[in-house]
Amino acid sequence: MKHPYILLRCAVIAVLMTIAAQAQSVIINEVHSRGVAGDLDWIEVYNTTGAPVDISGYKIYDNGGQAGTKSKKQFPAGTILPAKGFYAIVVDTATFAGDTSGFGISSGGETVWLENAAGTVIDTSAIPALGTDTSYARIPDGGKVWRKTFPRTKGKTNVAVKMNEVYSRGVAGNLDWIEVHNNSAAAIDIGGYRIYDSGAQTGAKSKKQFPAGTMVPANGFAVIVVDTATFAGDTSGFGISSTGETVWLENAAGVLIDTVAVPALGTDTSYARVPDGSNVMVKRSPVSKGATNGTLVSVTNSRSVVRGFSLQQNYPNPFNPSTTIRFTMAAAGPVKLTVYDLLGKQVAVLLNGNAGAGEQAVQFRAAHLSSGVYFYHLTAGTYSEMKKMVLMK
Repeated sequence: MKHPYILLRCAVIAVLMTIAAQAQSVIINEVHSRGVAGDLDWIEVYNTTGAPVDISGYKIYDNGGQAGTKSKKQFPAGTILPAKGFYAIVVDTATFAGDTSGFGISSGGETVWLENAAGTVIDTSAIPALGTDTSYARIPDGGKVWRKTFPRTKGKTNVAVKMNEVYSRGVAGNLDWIEVHNNSAAAIDIGGYRIYDSGAQTGAKSKKQFPAGTMVPANGFAVIVVDTATFAGDTSGFGISSTGETVWLENAAGVLIDTVAVPALGTDTSYARVPDGSNVMVKRSPVSKGATNGTLVSVTNSRSVVRGFSLQQNYPNPFNPSTTIRFTMAAAGPVKLTVYDLLGKQVAVLLNGNAGAGEQAVQFRAAHLSSGVYFYHLTAGTYSEMKKMVLMK
């Protein structure tokens, strides 16, 4: 039998490890402090992990809340942060019944704290004075460096340009390449941006540079081939290992804005963000060089027997601004997945075409819709089913 002291010590270590894990999983990611009527102050939190996190009961507060002179603002019950996802809480208004925090962020600068449901402080940020069109954000998402940034990116990634798809099994005539994506509404000049592997990251070789004048259209793509020189004097020798390799992207000022750990890939497979610009990357076949990666991610388990059609509850639910809807096809065939509001008006068609047998997953992005109850309806052959979901902004 273990000594009681040893048991107590193990329990304390377990608690400390849990607190450390929480501190690393949910963090303050972006803050806007110059709100006006119709566009109030807000604070965005980010889930750094690959699994959903329930942040019900988490609290965020300013100096008054920290000193105990007023109450702390609480995240509503049922608030789920998707894997690598975001949630923006508006702080100039009540967000739940009985919310009397009166929490607004001073335009002259203020410190804010975030604590988990157990009351443990897991993050803090000292916010400087900001402009009306500016936020204070971690770049890249979840990083240690905070910067004033424009434009604001409430509820989505703070980095406008990201590596979007990587192909590492190039051959003569079809060399390795990396695609970048611009998720903003304006074209961006990435001339002078650099992309590199572990050799250049340690300084053993040079970084590969995007040529001057390389423009990425609004919500568009640019592809750089990495097994060959792309400009005069390019001696980077940058190629991606077929067995897997980490690659880095920095902007023209030398600020690191994205990192991707590329796994081993097949000759017909890429590593891609689905949907474009998101923080979730998957192996993808077929590759989509210079084009959208889409929103449908299909998973087939050849070892399981598909016994029938089924529609699962979306997750997370409630959600903001995206959720995943999974369904199972007993056999390949036509399928339609639509979303309706409370009045029965169709607001989205997520899928209208053929799908293979097995489990399928479709991501629904509802950033353009208002908070409320929605219904999603699946028809596949003679099978038909509808379920309810809640959008909570």
